[in-house]
Amino acid sequence: MHKKPSTGWFSMPAYTSDDQFPMYVDRIANAKWEVKELGLEHNGYVDLLLGEFKHYKTRLAHGGIHKEVQDRLLEYGLEIVAETLIEGLSRVKRCSNEGRALMSLDLQVLINGLQHFVPVNVKPKLQMVETFIKAYYLPETEYVHWARAHPEYRKNQIVGLINLVATMKGWKRKARLEVIEKIE
Repeated sequence: MHKKPSTGWFSMPAYTSDDQFPMYVDRIANAKWEVKELGLEHNGYVDLLLGEFKHYKTRLAHGGIHKEVQDRLLEYGLEIVAETLIEGLSRVKRCSNEGRALMSLDLQVLINGLQHFVPVNVKPKLQMVETFIKAYYLPETEYVHWARAHPEYRKNQIVGLINLVATMKGWKRKARLEVIEKIE
């Protein structure tokens, strides 16, 4: 059954990655983000995503598809990985500062791993994930402006980000609701 595209923020059609990869979205959202100190280890979902992408590349390579088409499909795959990461990160409920640093570590490990599978530079394709992670560090007064400046994120993703930041930084309920109301 073909799902209709969901309507992204500003009525932009977008296929949601949680339609395609709910397991990965859940694993990202439910990873342990309330760590006390940052270690050297990334989260397990990174290895799962890399394994899935490697399998995807292998299927394309053995599918009798022209190399140019394979390369384009791999780029689309990178976009799906980026969207999956953002969707998962937008659903995180609790996170420490070290957990936010772990998000960046996970992203860097993923970028380095994916680079082995595609002919293009991976980092620009996953830039929107890095931008989303960095938004955790914004001051409370900047979220409305940031949301308007970044239509590439769906409203529910931005609301998830704001809810997490509000919880982490101890915003008053009224302040959180006002910010969310202004972006709607």
